[in-house]
Amino acid sequence: RVLQLMNLTDSRLAQAGNEKLELAMLSFFEQFRKIYIGDQVQKSSKLYRRLSEVLGLNDETMVLSVFIGKIITNLKYWGRCEPITSKTLQLLNDLSIGYPFQKSSWLVKLSAVQFMLNNHTSEHFSFLGINNQSNLTDMRCRTTFYTALGRLLMVDLG
Repeated sequence: RVLQLMNLTDSRLAQAGNEKLELAMLSFFEQFRKIYIGDQVQKSSKLYRRLSEVLGLNDETMVLSVFIGKIITNLKYWGRCEPITSKTLQLLNDLSIGYPFQKSSWLVKLSAVQFMLNNHTSEHFSFLGINNQSNLTDMRCRTTFYTALGRLLMVDLG
């Protein structure tokens, strides 16, 4: 239901968004990642069967693609909202370090990750262009973003 709600709210972000709802979704993603994504998860999990039936997400790679899509959407539309930007970047950072080499290479092959690696400018991610009296939080957000991208780039380079 959260993923269905996410699709609805993301389609309306150009008009308006709800900060508390976005933060709640990010908390959900973080818990979902910890429990259902990774080496320890059984691939025959009832959850993945249900995701396949309801949303057409057949495997972990497809779910990761949804996560990365949400990260990109948040960084585009919520770049001036520090709590959402920070929590979104923490999710990206956790995804970039949370997998052994083989799984990280799957993550890097996703088109959304390739988009971030190829378009890491303020034109696409507004939080990178905030320059008026750059504060420590803005610099931390940039550092987290480029650290995660650097990790993904290193996997891509082998």
